Amino acid sequence: MNWFERGPVRVAVVAALAAMLAACCPGEQVDERGWPRELVLGLVPANEAEMMVENLDPITDFLSERIGVPVRGFVPQDYTGLVEAMGSGRADIGMLPPFAAMLGARRYDIEPVLISVRDGSTGYRTQWMTSDPSICEQAPVVGVRGMLECTAPVDVVRGSGVAFTDPNSTTGFLFPAQQLADVGIDHERDIQAIFVGSHDAAVAAVRRGDVRFGVAYEDARNMIRPQHPDVAERVVVFNHSEFIPNDGVQVRADLPQDLKEAIGRAFLEFAQEQEASLPREQRALYIIYEIDGFVPAEPGVYDTVSEVYELMRR
Repeated sequence: MNWFERGPVRVAVVAALAAMLAACCPGEQVDERGWPRELVLGLVPANEAEMMVENLDPITDFLSERIGVPVRGFVPQDYTGLVEAMGSGRADIGMLPPFAAMLGARRYDIEPVLISVRDGSTGYRTQWMTSDPSICEQAPVVGVRGMLECTAPVDVVRGSGVAFTDPNSTTGFLFPAQQLADVGIDHERDIQAIFVGSHDAAVAAVRRGDVRFGVAYEDARNMIRPQHPDVAERVVVFNHSEFIPNDGVQVRADLPQDLKEAIGRAFLEFAQEQEASLPREQRALYIIYEIDGFVPAEPGVYDTVSEVYELMRR
């Protein structure tokens, strides 16, 4: 059961979210510059939503000050909720993963303005994980992250249970499913696909032995390592997908161009001025999404995601 399904908490959060979105119609009221008098920033849950909400204030406070417009934050239930909110004008800014950003661009012309940077990289990969090191071609070794790794082909998963995250996740489903298709494995017929909802849940399912295999972004084992240090030995990474462009910051298409530029600058300044001098564990962006910084988004940044999406639809 996730946080959103917990009885009174769910009712309270749903009511608050509904009231906020009903009261906030950014496109109807503008200032002398043609800018909305309030901006809404949406973040998709990657961890416990309560934790994400707690860390929204430093971000929205800074953005409000630098942009010169009050910024209100909210955490929708899933990717689709944020894409639809931006498409309908109920949200102005999103921090969306690649697949959702690609769909938002296709459906509503939602524009990426920044790409996230993690450990110096603007891309990431799916990692294939197992609780059964006997599938490894050689004995697992401790990798650069201090956790076990080995090498094995993805076709070892045939006939087994595989924990995926979400059908709309690039690393958690689309790219690994395409990897399987490339070696003749149908994710509906040839394996037992189980959608567990999040990357940390996929790692945890493999660690507990609920499934023999799982996928998540690299290296999602860190998400549960503080609570379960033995994940470093019990969950072995054995394969990866090709690189995928990182998540980032998106804006709705009909915002004024100078406001879009101001939003991009404010996020860059928050990462560079507000967060860079803090230890990682105290940075709001790192706590929420493990983000170290941003770079401007290039045109067509999510074209590879769109290509895999089209292949998976056939």
